Amino acid sequence: MRKLKITGIALLIFFGGLIAALYIYFLPGSIPADDGTPLLIYNGRIITMDEAIGPVEAVVTEKGRIRFAGSLKSATELLSPDAIKLDLKGKTLIPGFNDNHTHSFYGAAFFSELVLWKKSCSEIAELVKSEAARLGPGETITGNSWDYTDCPAPHRSMLDAAAPNNPVYLTQYSGHAAWVNSAMLKKLGIDRNTPDPPGGQIVRDAKGEPTGILRDTAMGSSAYEQFVGYLMSPTKHRMLIEKALNIYRRAGITTTQDNTWEPFTVRLLNRLAAEGALTCRFTCWSQGDSFMEAPFNLFAFFHKSGLLVHRGPIKYFSDGAFSTRTAWLFEEYADEPGNTGSPRYTESEMEDIVMAAARSKRQIAVHAIGDRAVNQVLNAIEKAQAKYPWTKDLRFRIEHLQLVRPDDIPRMKRLGVVASVQPFTLNDPEKDVKLLGAGRAATAYRFRSMLHAGIPVSFGSDIPSEVDYDPMLAIYYAVTRKSKDGRHGPLNPEECFTVQEALRCYTMGSAYAEGMENEKGSITPGKLADFAVLSADPTAVAPDSLKDIKVLMTIMSGKVVFDALKD
Repeated sequence: MRKLKITGIALLIFFGGLIAALYIYFLPGSIPADDGTPLLIYNGRIITMDEAIGPVEAVVTEKGRIRFAGSLKSATELLSPDAIKLDLKGKTLIPGFNDNHTHSFYGAAFFSELVLWKKSCSEIAELVKSEAARLGPGETITGNSWDYTDCPAPHRSMLDAAAPNNPVYLTQYSGHAAWVNSAMLKKLGIDRNTPDPPGGQIVRDAKGEPTGILRDTAMGSSAYEQFVGYLMSPTKHRMLIEKALNIYRRAGITTTQDNTWEPFTVRLLNRLAAEGALTCRFTCWSQGDSFMEAPFNLFAFFHKSGLLVHRGPIKYFSDGAFSTRTAWLFEEYADEPGNTGSPRYTESEMEDIVMAAARSKRQIAVHAIGDRAVNQVLNAIEKAQAKYPWTKDLRFRIEHLQLVRPDDIPRMKRLGVVASVQPFTLNDPEKDVKLLGAGRAATAYRFRSMLHAGIPVSFGSDIPSEVDYDPMLAIYYAVTRKSKDGRHGPLNPEECFTVQEALRCYTMGSAYAEGMENEKGSITPGKLADFAVLSADPTAVAPDSLKDIKVLMTIMSGKVVFDALKD
């Protein structure tokens, strides 16, 4: 996703003052006490993800934790007369899904503007035209999730014709490119003489004129103006977070590892927790190359990480994305000769980042999609580990890892790196062949190879960069490596996960990635009582049917927070 760049000391002062002003508004209170009523869950398939326990007949929860997992007879003997009983009626209970990489605020805002997923260029132009008719002249039109697959040749002229009097800013689905019209180019101060910024590209035509496509750091700040507007409105801010919570609980997601990056949302999450309204646990990331990292760390002095709102790693970007041809590769893109993508940092800059994290004993999560970007990050980690041996225990993460050199996989194992991947990236095998070429595409997304090499692998969605967020759809992609409709693929069938492996990556694997494997990720006595109830047993259906399995119920801390039969 995009990142906020430093705009000057004045902005820092402004936000610093705003943090102080809003501190009282978002002041957390005490977490409401659980009433302690035991819950018995039985009469269904219970997949514990605990190899020492295996499948069980029943689970008993009490005071938000798992008290017992075993036989129904033994479970019944533990119950008090006031215990609540949940009959699964043959359905399947699993640990709650733990999404390793989300953008909650953006994910909710995603549904508040034009959604352009799977739309052609002409369809997008019509939607923009309709929006311009609805809005007044001069008002900015925003949209998201367009892609080259359905709109192969986007150009500012199309948007100029649709909305000549409105700045238009449409974000590509990965978040690493924007399609804008001439009015927006003018607003951003971009013309033929504007140089490409470091780590970004202003795409130009044969005459040197901007086409309206801006990649990575060239995207400017327009989207952030809208973002900050939502952020600064307590009503809108809460509305969007509540929308994200609704998305998560309907998907069986009980933990999300979120690119929060700023402390305002953390304060709101704590407020919701105090009200008993937080239906998902949040591990909140800060952004290392953002001016907000300093106040985010300052915030840690005021609030200790807990089980509902937890401080996560510092996030960095090392490159862009495949779909925008900005992921940094050793070899050129097959469909863009001469283009190997864009690094965000030099070798020495990346080394400085990793060394600083190692010295301060802070976990970092580095976005690296291309093989050259991954290699750069591993080089830096290797140097840091040689100087600071404890680095291996920090569980440094690399996010996405869509293309990795074969000799870098055993190096990841040796360095203790966590592979934080998102199976949704497997949704279009044909596109991967087009941009990488058949040879390199056959070596892409080597997630199972990483797992079998002994590397900790975790799963997530990257919502809204990947439009779909349903964990069972992610499981389908990991197991089949086919497109959603099943017509394309499998891409590299030797990399297909078993269902059990995929489930483990989305539960225990993600818990390990955030350093919380002793608290969640399996149905083990003593752990948090976070579960999802599925319409069918994933281990007992045909692989192509995995995506059709529905979440019927979500339980967090032993309490039902979503019930499909009632909602």
